[in-house]
Amino acid sequence: MIKGKSTYNHLVKLLAVSEAIWWSLVLICYVLVPFDSWGVKLLHSEMLGLWLLIPALAALSWIQWRWKARIYEQYSGYGSTRMLWVKFEPVKAFLHYFLLRSTYFFIVLAMAQPVAGSRKVNGSKRVLDLVICLDISNSMNTKDMGGNQSSRLTAAKQAIGELLNQLKGERIAVVIFANDAYTQLPLTMDYGAAKLFVPDIETSMISDQGTNIGRALEVAQDQFKDTESGKAILVITDGEDHEALWKQQLEKLKKKHVELAYLGLGSTKGGLIPNNPYDESEGYKREYGHAVVSKIDKQGLTRMASASGSILVTSDSPFPNIYDIATNYKNAKNKQVMKVEFKVDKNYFYIPATLALLCMICYFFLPIIINPDKS
Repeated sequence: MIKGKSTYNHLVKLLAVSEAIWWSLVLICYVLVPFDSWGVKLLHSEMLGLWLLIPALAALSWIQWRWKARIYEQYSGYGSTRMLWVKFEPVKAFLHYFLLRSTYFFIVLAMAQPVAGSRKVNGSKRVLDLVICLDISNSMNTKDMGGNQSSRLTAAKQAIGELLNQLKGERIAVVIFANDAYTQLPLTMDYGAAKLFVPDIETSMISDQGTNIGRALEVAQDQFKDTESGKAILVITDGEDHEALWKQQLEKLKKKHVELAYLGLGSTKGGLIPNNPYDESEGYKREYGHAVVSKIDKQGLTRMASASGSILVTSDSPFPNIYDIATNYKNAKNKQVMKVEFKVDKNYFYIPATLALLCMICYFFLPIIINPDKS
């Protein structure tokens, strides 16, 4: 049996030398020879900060060794019977620390997830391209929603915002139309951008007034360039289509398997169309000396929906319920399965994890592996 002080001093030196060698090698590997030069990178390099706890483990081991050395010195003259519980083998003590420290070291390295190279993976995803056609004819300024609380255009913007909140993964585009139509927002999955664009839409954006739903459907189809995606169009309007050109587009929509839906806004009682939506004191639209009363054209909307077998939802609420429309778009039958091939990093976390497991096994079986000397 080695005496306490000499044992303690031997262990401290062994600890200092081993740690110096260990961290010198780590420093060389991580700084002087960066992982990038090996084609290796760490997905979560911030996890390496947990290595800073290793000095705390070394400090605890040092405190324990010093305590054992003092106890050993105190009872060294009381015979082997009193010394059984204070046996102090330096090799075993150091290996216990080394294996425990190494286990923790490799676990942290595994958590950092070293990756190198990539591999191809085949998969599939369900995709849907949705184009929202928003009517911005002057009649959409009529305030007959919710008992004259807000305009149809305001309610339409509210409906689009709620729809965006319910969609997940669909690409969306926005087309504005009156007598002509324009793409306001091309297809995107950036719902945040859409939520910024939509509130700024006003009826003054198109000077050529009227309600040409057929033209809106024609412009909307220009967004469907990805043949592998599901296709859908949502028309938000008060239904006063003065052009009746939408029938010409139905056959094209059927050939392209485009699903069509309508959201009709306005009340059956109707309301006046303001000349200036921001200042009603400028009066209302008049024809033949009489104020024009704009009403939702439910018959026209029903006719259009029936002709294409489309969903039709009408509302006179300032917060239209678009649950049925959103549910229909989220339904898997409306989405096409598109095969995709993508690359993923080759993750080698299992190598340090295996080393950690081996160190832990050796830690538990160390008393069997090493037979301590008996004094």
